Formats: sequence, C-alpha cells, structure tokens
Amino acid sequence: ARRVHSLAGLRELPKFTMIRIMGHLRSKMLEEGAKLVEMDIIDHERDIFYLRMDEMVCLAKGELNDPKGIIGERKAVMESESERTHLPRAIASNGYAYYGGSVASNNTKEGSNVLCGEPVSPGTYEGRIRIIHDPSKAKLSQGEVLCCHGTDPSWTPLFLSAGALVMEVGGLMTHGSVVAREYGIPAVVGLNKVTERLTTGQLVRIDGSSGVVEIID
Repeated sequence: ARRVHSLAGLRELPKFTMIRIMGHLRSKMLEEGAKLVEMDIIDHERDIFYLRMDEMVCLAKGELNDPKGIIGERKAVMESESERTHLPRAIASNGYAYYGGSVASNNTKEGSNVLCGEPVSPGTYEGRIRIIHDPSKAKLSQGEVLCCHGTDPSWTPLFLSAGALVMEVGGLMTHGSVVAREYGIPAVVGLNKVTERLTTGQLVRIDGSSGVVEIID
C-alpha cells in the first residue's frame, strides 16, 4: 500500500508532460503569428489559432487565399457562440442536440416552485442564487448558490465560496459534480434552462440527495 501511495502521483505525469509540450507549441505558434502580423498577413498574433493545420501549411507556402477573411468569419462565429445562453444536455453523433432535463431520483414532479434534476453531491442547503455565465467576470459571495450552464477547471476558485451548485448540463462524473463532492457542497445538475428559470437573489433549498431544487422566496 505504501508503494502504491508513493507512485500514485505518476498517473498525472503523462497529462503534465502533454500540457507542457502544448505550452511550448503554443509559444512557438505565437512567435510565428507575430511574424505574420509584421508581414500584414494577419491582424493579430493570436489569429493564427483560427486556422486549421492544412490552412497553415498552405499559408506557409503562400497558397492560402484571403487569410484575414477566413479568420474574420471564424471570429464572428465564435463571438456569436459565446453569447449562447442555452446549451444542449447532450449532442448525438449525428449532430442532434437534446435539451431536456433530468428526472429527480424520488420521482418528484416539477412545479412553479420545484425544479427536478440529477443529484450528484449529497446534502441539503438553503441560500441565495447567483447566476454566473463567465467566471472571469463575476464574483460569488460566501455561501451563495452557484447557478450556471456548466463548469470547467477555470470555475474551480468559485467553489471556495459556493454553498451549493445547480447546473444546467452535466452528470455524475462531469467537472462541477466531481469538484462539488470534493468540496462537500450539495449539487444538482441536468436542470433544463435553470439560468433562465432562476434569478440572482432568489432563496432556494438544494437537496443534493434527491435532485430537487425548491424555490423558497
């Protein structure tokens, strides 16, 4: 057991190595992007990331037509997608998107003051809702209930202040669910359009064992 414990950290070594390599590649690409800016081929060094690999090869050969136009179109699409407020719960291999929510484990029916989702971190909690769409532009007061579409590692610092988590998409092993269990806060996910159905400041009761979110005030 002692040997397993001492070697357990090595499981992260491949991921750590890959991320370091990606960091070096990113730095080199930015250097090349800066050169392309000086040549007036692109407008910003980071614009190089909007091109696919085959397009970069053509660009290096001088065979890519209107790189600024291609980049501009993709920037517009990215800006449009970043404003999306309703994310699908799942996307099938054929591209079909499913937007439905989950069903509470105790078969509780939804109502005007009751939302039902998937319980992913046990416990109950009462607190005020704070709806957040961008973790870099928002502040969560101590004890507030974090309400969002979904999370990734950039959201983790907010969990230090959160009293509970309610999330539109996710499952038992998604990022927000795992971190909620690590921090010991109740969490319910799979709540369809939860960021539209709840508002910042509402008092709610979260039951992370049954998957029920009750609006108190």
